[in-house]
Amino acid sequence: MNKIKYTIRTKYGNKYELTNKGQVVKYSNGLDKTNAPEQELNTWIIMGIRELKPFGNLGSLIPLCEAIDIKEFCFKNGNPKYTIQDLDHNTVRIVGNTKVHGIVSIIG
Repeated sequence: MNKIKYTIRTKYGNKYELTNKGQVVKYSNGLDKTNAPEQELNTWIIMGIRELKPFGNLGSLIPLCEAIDIKEFCFKNGNPKYTIQDLDHNTVRIVGNTKVHGIVSIIG
């Protein structure tokens, strides 16, 4: 059984449950890899989060172990200040449409 270390919630209401390595064990779309082997867990890993900067720029990658210390995840206008960077089947992705899919909390 794969142990949950981090929980990430988005403004849209999605929830990611991750191992200490950032491997996605559960996702709100019904994905459940609770009993999956390590090799299968390594197909989708949350690498960390990126701060949204002016003019569409992104800040440096913030590892999950540091991201749990962030206190404010939204700008004053209520829009999320951070987005997810993941590794999905060896492809690095940045989650777009941050007004909907931006991060509102990380618990670790």
